[in-house]
Amino acid sequence: MTKKEALTLAMNAITVETDTDREVVATLQHMIDQLSTPRKTSEEAKAKQSAARKEKTATARAELVAAVVPVLRTVIRGDMTAKEIYEAAKDALPADFSVAKVQNILLREMASELVKTEAKGKANTYRLA
Repeated sequence: MTKKEALTLAMNAITVETDTDREVVATLQHMIDQLSTPRKTSEEAKAKQSAARKEKTATARAELVAAVVPVLRTVIRGDMTAKEIYEAAKDALPADFSVAKVQNILLREMASELVKTEAKGKANTYRLA
């Protein structure tokens, strides 16, 4: 049984004989009306939630990058593939890190300090500039 159904039953069970009864019925009807109208989230509240979520994500990403990039810099020696870099650094990386995450860091966060060599049909190699 929903709240709305319970309030409707309670309102119908009251015999309206006094002013207090009328107040009770009016209050119950008001409560039923409130339950009947859907909640609306304002656009401003949605934007604020979105901005907060983006800020939280950016902060978490910055902390992760700050921890991972120095580790990757220490293991890159000459031309290495993302998989080779991952294998050399996996003991010092967070437990949930994978080759794909290492490659993402190489391409997005470390792009300015790396030289990427593309070879057709082969894995890309990376070396410090």
